[in-house]
Amino acid sequence: MAEAAAGMVWPLPAVWCPVVNFCFYSSMYLSGLFLAALSLRRYLGVVAPVRFRERRRPGWVLAVSGVIWLVACGHCSVVFVAELGGRGEDDGGGVGGPKVDLV
Repeated sequence: MAEAAAGMVWPLPAVWCPVVNFCFYSSMYLSGLFLAALSLRRYLGVVAPVRFRERRRPGWVLAVSGVIWLVACGHCSVVFVAELGGRGEDDGGGVGGPKVDLV
């Protein structure tokens, strides 16, 4: 919101940019993945209600939730890798070291 209010210029300290992006995108992925897991559970409850009712275990719920968190946060951690590892733009860093002008 602060960026949109400032005319699409990041007004906060540069450290906050990857943190805010990580929080935004990880919440988007987490919402989608948890809705998919809930839909799968509902589907299995409708297709095989008797057999699926016997398989309710809190351990499975915690394990699936943990996997969802790991997948979403691992996928969104690319923001930190790109920010801290350098993208090779204007800073001369990145893969291959500093840029050298041969002309």
